[in-house]
Amino acid sequence: MQNIRRYVLMALAVLLLYFLVVFPEFAKILAGVAILLIGMMNLSDGFKAFSGGILESILTKSTDTRLKSIVFGVVTTMLMQSSTLVSVISISFLSAGLITLAQGIGIIFGANLGNSAGSWLIVGLTSIKISVLAIPLIVCGAVLGFQKDSVLKGAGSIFMGIGFFFLGVDYIKVGFESYKEIVDLSRFNFDGFKGVLIFVGLGALTTGIVQSSHATLAIIISALISGQIGFENALAATLGTSVGGVVTAVVASLSTNIEGKKLAIANCIFNFTIAIIVIAAFPFFVKMVNLIAEILGIEATNYALKTALFHTLFNLVAVLLISTFIRQIVFVLDKMIKAPKDRDMDAPLYLDSNIIEYPDTAIDALQKESMHLYNNAYALVAHTIGFNRSDIRGKESFDYIVKNKKWFSGDVDLDYLYKRKIKVLFDAVMEFATKAQRYVEDEKKNDRIYSFKIAARNLTEATKNLKLIQANMKVYSNSKNPYLAEKYNEMRKDLGMLLRSVEELKTMKDENAYLILKQLLAAKEMPKELDYKNMRDVEMLISEEKISVANGTSILNDSAFIAEIATHLIEAIGIIFTKESWEDLESKQEV
Repeated sequence: MQNIRRYVLMALAVLLLYFLVVFPEFAKILAGVAILLIGMMNLSDGFKAFSGGILESILTKSTDTRLKSIVFGVVTTMLMQSSTLVSVISISFLSAGLITLAQGIGIIFGANLGNSAGSWLIVGLTSIKISVLAIPLIVCGAVLGFQKDSVLKGAGSIFMGIGFFFLGVDYIKVGFESYKEIVDLSRFNFDGFKGVLIFVGLGALTTGIVQSSHATLAIIISALISGQIGFENALAATLGTSVGGVVTAVVASLSTNIEGKKLAIANCIFNFTIAIIVIAAFPFFVKMVNLIAEILGIEATNYALKTALFHTLFNLVAVLLISTFIRQIVFVLDKMIKAPKDRDMDAPLYLDSNIIEYPDTAIDALQKESMHLYNNAYALVAHTIGFNRSDIRGKESFDYIVKNKKWFSGDVDLDYLYKRKIKVLFDAVMEFATKAQRYVEDEKKNDRIYSFKIAARNLTEATKNLKLIQANMKVYSNSKNPYLAEKYNEMRKDLGMLLRSVEELKTMKDENAYLILKQLLAAKEMPKELDYKNMRDVEMLISEEKISVANGTSILNDSAFIAEIATHLIEAIGIIFTKESWEDLESKQEV
């Protein structure tokens, strides 16, 4: 199958090469598209390298209202000239739990409006000899790109991106001007509703294939200027770019969790809704464009500028109209789109490959995923010592719980749950953290990422040891020998108190991190001290013949395992529940 695919692609490449040799003018258009796409990729890479955590910081802090979210989407898309990049980042950040669905929808809506700035830029570029500017920008970008400094490399990628963008638009423009002398495509123009539908479809199809609405807009505007397509057909094709632009967001959402998929669907709702409205009222929008153009002083025959105006107009109408229903859209998406029922196999909730290149965001995602892993480990530990979640999170004393509540019936299959609730997340954290470290130059951030590997390993080791105590814990805590039962119930209560203290720490704010650390450090040696106490108690109980030697051995073994489990949990908690690594915080305490 792989060989067949390879041969087919090779055959298509040969046919394409032959076609481009036979029709060199058409080759210029495709070369322009390819160069423009290279420019867009360089722009994206440049902004990723140049952001250094700024973008994700702004994204998480400046989108707390609907208006701010929309403005953020507009501004970032205008700066980056890529609604695709902003959409992918938003989907990724939503999947990582760093923004809400409502914030993500606002950003996506704003990105669609900001994307219309590209059409104005392309119109301006087609009216001047931009190739004169393109070459110097590419040269300067290449020089900066060879530098070791990441900021300079990022600036170089941005320069090269702009240069290739300019050069690509120029190639497309020249290609259409040359192509007109050979073949006149104007006879393929269609009038009326039929023409609108055909060119909306062509604009959507082209955008879906090249994965760039800017590239399609450059083709549309160049074809319009050269007289290859009519004004209304150009407007319809421009509307189609918005419809085709959803493809990239949908593809990006395939590897995300259910929240990312919701955002991609919200993007589809935005673009499909406005497309239906504009198609249904197309003559009205054409009249509106002509009227606004007249008010702005745009010449009636300047169809390129009026196309850019149309692009902005329908996106502005869409934002004003649809953004008022963001809350309702969120409600409907939450009701209709739910994650599939858990079939016992857990999966990472926050680790998205698209955010690996953003260190600060990757760290936040790792912290959330580590919390997810802790919650699974916490559930396994609680069940192993005979408590349920309400017991741990409640206010009743463990003395009362042990005395008045029976151990739940049935055994927990720890091997099964370990593989499906712990191991799968441990592997995901290790893989994500290792990949994220490749993009980190800051030593402290690198250490922080590494610390989550340690936390994941500690939680994994804690749950591995549970099987060793499971049977004895249930049998001996209910033993008719009161002394044996008392020792096992003491171990249960000690571990239960640790879990309860962690649940209480979850509610504390970041400013109480020092208090959290203080409590953790105080508890760090406690498991070992309790283990030593059990050793002395067992010696006394055996000497007084209150328990057998075999019982005493079981208590000592299980006490050691409990101490090890508690130590692993405390060390993991110290990393997960604070903003800094355990080592950094511990050194602060020592100071």
